[in-house]
Amino acid sequence: MKLSASSPKRRGRPKAGLTRATVVAAAAEIADRGGPGALTLAALAARLGVKPPSLFNHIDGLASLKRELAILALRELGDVLGNSAIGKSRDDAVRALAAEYRNFARHHPGIYAETLAAVDPKDREMNALSDRILEICVKILSGYGLDRRASLHAIRALRSIVHGFSSLEGAHGFGIPMSIDESFAWLIDTFIAGLARAPAAAAPRRTGQSARRTVEN
Repeated sequence: MKLSASSPKRRGRPKAGLTRATVVAAAAEIADRGGPGALTLAALAARLGVKPPSLFNHIDGLASLKRELAILALRELGDVLGNSAIGKSRDDAVRALAAEYRNFARHHPGIYAETLAAVDPKDREMNALSDRILEICVKILSGYGLDRRASLHAIRALRSIVHGFSSLEGAHGFGIPMSIDESFAWLIDTFIAGLARAPAAAAPRRTGQSARRTVEN
């Protein structure tokens, strides 16, 4: 009879000193060094000096491991973003937030990649971590007098800006011989200038099929 990878008969005893935390930490190191595609159970087992089936004493599989990396990334990102704006307000706080977000994406590309997809609404732990980051950003933007909806638009915009820049930077997409840091600073200052002129309240707009029906009727 062929056994599945998670079969108890193939698990054996956990290696001494090996814990779920050490498995996740090793996985994060592999992902950050080689990118998300470098993380496989075989690579992780080799890194830890165990056979792949031994990993199932600590994780349920690659999908479960990637969720653990997303949790790790959201927790650490929340910490750095929360600390970034201490003692700062408005423009300086936004600059600090953007800089820390960029640094996290640059230094932890593997686990950062696991934070990009929208969180499953049923995953309470990940939603709590995502909500913490969201509220940090809302608090930082509160100095601009934006209502909740306008703040959410601004957060989406800032995330898109920093993610796009960081992705190009990570792919060595900037070849012109001029300072990348200066370009980033210019980009964020342009975003801040837009914030100062943005409507304080954002009304919902009809889109898609609803908008077409309004016009047609």
